[in-house]
Amino acid sequence: MTTRDKILAHMQSHHYRPMRLRRLARFFDVAEEDYSAFRSLVKQLIREGEIEPVRGHLQLPGERPSEKPARRPGDRTVEGRFSLSQRGFGFVEPADKDGPTAGEDLFIPPGATRDAVTGDTVLAEVQGKGDRGYYGRLLEVKERGHLTFVGTVLETDAGPVVRPDGNILFHDFAVPDAASAGARAKDKVVFEVITYGLRGEPGQAIITEVLGHRGDPGVDTLAVIRQFNLPDEFSEAALDEARGAAGRINEQALAGRRDLSAETIITIDPDDARDYDDAISLTDGPDGAVTLGVHIADVAHFVPLGSPLDAEAYERGTSVYLPTTVVPMLPEMLSNGACSLQEGRTRLTKSVFITFDPDGEPGRVELCNSFIRSTRRLTYGQAQDALDGKTGGLDPGVLDLLRRMDALARRLLERRRGLGYLELDLPEVDLEFNDEGRVVAAHPEDASFTHRIIEMFMIEANEAVARELDGARITCMRRVHPEPDDEASEELQHFAASVGQRLGDATDRRELQRLLNRVRGKPEAYGVHLAVLRSLQKAEYRVERLGHYALGSDAYCHFTSPIRRYPDLTVHRAVEALLAGAGDAGRGGKHRRDRGAEAGTPKLAEAPLEEAAAHCSRTERRAEAAERELTKVKLLEYLQGRVGDTFTGVITGVQEFGVFVENPNLLIDGLVRLASLTDDAYHFDRKRWALVGRRTKKVLRVGTTLDVRIAAVDISKRQLDLVPVEAERKRRPGSDGGTKSKAAAATADAPAAAAERAEAPKAAAKRAEAPKAAAKRAEAPKAAAKRAEAPKAAAKRKDRREGKPQGAGKAKRKAQRGKKGKGK
Repeated sequence: MTTRDKILAHMQSHHYRPMRLRRLARFFDVAEEDYSAFRSLVKQLIREGEIEPVRGHLQLPGERPSEKPARRPGDRTVEGRFSLSQRGFGFVEPADKDGPTAGEDLFIPPGATRDAVTGDTVLAEVQGKGDRGYYGRLLEVKERGHLTFVGTVLETDAGPVVRPDGNILFHDFAVPDAASAGARAKDKVVFEVITYGLRGEPGQAIITEVLGHRGDPGVDTLAVIRQFNLPDEFSEAALDEARGAAGRINEQALAGRRDLSAETIITIDPDDARDYDDAISLTDGPDGAVTLGVHIADVAHFVPLGSPLDAEAYERGTSVYLPTTVVPMLPEMLSNGACSLQEGRTRLTKSVFITFDPDGEPGRVELCNSFIRSTRRLTYGQAQDALDGKTGGLDPGVLDLLRRMDALARRLLERRRGLGYLELDLPEVDLEFNDEGRVVAAHPEDASFTHRIIEMFMIEANEAVARELDGARITCMRRVHPEPDDEASEELQHFAASVGQRLGDATDRRELQRLLNRVRGKPEAYGVHLAVLRSLQKAEYRVERLGHYALGSDAYCHFTSPIRRYPDLTVHRAVEALLAGAGDAGRGGKHRRDRGAEAGTPKLAEAPLEEAAAHCSRTERRAEAAERELTKVKLLEYLQGRVGDTFTGVITGVQEFGVFVENPNLLIDGLVRLASLTDDAYHFDRKRWALVGRRTKKVLRVGTTLDVRIAAVDISKRQLDLVPVEAERKRRPGSDGGTKSKAAAATADAPAAAAERAEAPKAAAKRAEAPKAAAKRAEAPKAAAKRAEAPKAAAKRKDRREGKPQGAGKAKRKAQRGKKGKGK
């Protein structure tokens, strides 16, 4: 990522000419997914007076702005990322926002898209501008966004074809090599496209791997692993290195570490967790002070930088928690063995001790290498039962520790609320699967306060470590969360007004807190909390100190989950550099902020760390997308047998072409098309961001409830079609439309990925809207996609400790093994 020094050095150069923000980003080759962080950095420089904007162009203070260079006559080409609609038209999102469309998307009508598909980088010609925006034609596909695809083999009169999964390819491809590849009808396969087909001509593909028969146990999981190119096998060199890990917990390894094996230290995890990478201790001090000890598995001891294990962990970036299975970042000999803080086992750790005053304000921080022996492994449920008085014969020392942890966490939560900590109340469910990996049940997720206890402690540990590294001037990979951008904030203000709520500065966390608190318990609460979630940007990994918006934190990093996240492993190495550079306060010793700076601790290489941060952000997004995809597949498989069932849903997205409705008991979205709303003639009111009936004035907006029926399920296209029950009643007077009671509907339905709530509307809007102006407000462009992918912090328990907003809903996979459900 570009640093502030690089930006200022470039602007001080005699070659520099004042330019717009997008062009500056283009100069530094900022990827679209990194643009929000780049923009936040430039805004920070503007606030600090290092840069000033003049007529939209950025320059050093006091310089005379130059005129915008004239574009070459006749230069009407645009290069950018292409998105294709199932209906044959598409859009080009320009990479250069100062081009002939001034940054607006270019509409490509059917017949002018050549053989481009979603994700391709294309060159297009601008042909004109109509009432609904710029339009043109594609000239060239410069780079393919996808090289391999997954699909199902089908037999036709013309021979075998493969029908692609997902929403990138929309037609079948002939696969004449199916028999020689060993593929039979209804087999799931991986294929590469030879010809995409133009103007209705059939395309052709070759099969590169047969995954198994569609519907067989595990085939859908393997298909998604291949679809997202998830590394699922370790090299022999990495496995050999991991096999020797247990033998590295020896007297030599313990030497120089602080011995905490006699302390009362516990872990609290989900029922089905297998790897335990964090443990807690508390020590009371004078005058009501208390010292929190957070002890994290010392993965860096077993994974040296540059080793085969390190290379494998870096490639993965993160463990991927798919329904019923996990694709781990590290081999199980480490993740579930030598690095796992199992009860009664001696384990190597890195510990951070934070002393809090009676008001929960942090003071002295101490870091050290240590070893522990966990006193007790508790589940969230067991810990909550103990706090509720159902001690179940729990050791008095452990019970006392739990009570003190509870009291401290409540003080920390109040303090963090004062900093602007955002808490979103959105539904969450646990999914259950049978032995074949099929959904069989769904339950409300456990929301006991013990989840919040661990969340608070992990946030404090992450923040304290970041502050210590800053004080020692050691570069580290940070977890940053930019503030909402101007467009998202404006949209949120309009939405709040549409439900009768006034919102001042929508980038002010305290304004957002007041809004969320005002609507809690009211009918509009769900819609408002969901809208706030979507207004937030996506948390990412960066090297720059950009802060964490949702936490109100100036410095934040990930320290607490090195078993499953590579960024945490890099932070552990930074901590090791800090300890090694603190002289006689090195391994196993104490460190205070003032001593680290004096010690001249080594500065880690910044450029490789920037590359690693960008890579880890990409692998995180890939993991989340794969999890959403497979969860949706499994839920659609379940719902295939329930076409005709009805439920009372909540509108989660509104577009000109219809509304997206979620079953709040199951967290699955489906589309109610405008044409199916036959009880009135609805028009899209952009100011209110709603569909409004012309005759009845009925308003359909985010948060409105709607009785709907499951009309159709298309697994290959990942689509769930719904129709409104009320409209059916209007068409059939006297009919009850087959509506079930809400309780019956809840029994009949199956859960789905809550993150799909954010994905579906923006993807559909991008493909269905022609003008850039409309597409932008319809959550189509990249910026809106990021907001839709906004921090889902407390909703995904594995991401709570990352500092994402509390309560952002995403279904937990009940049968996952090794997943840290409390999420960091």
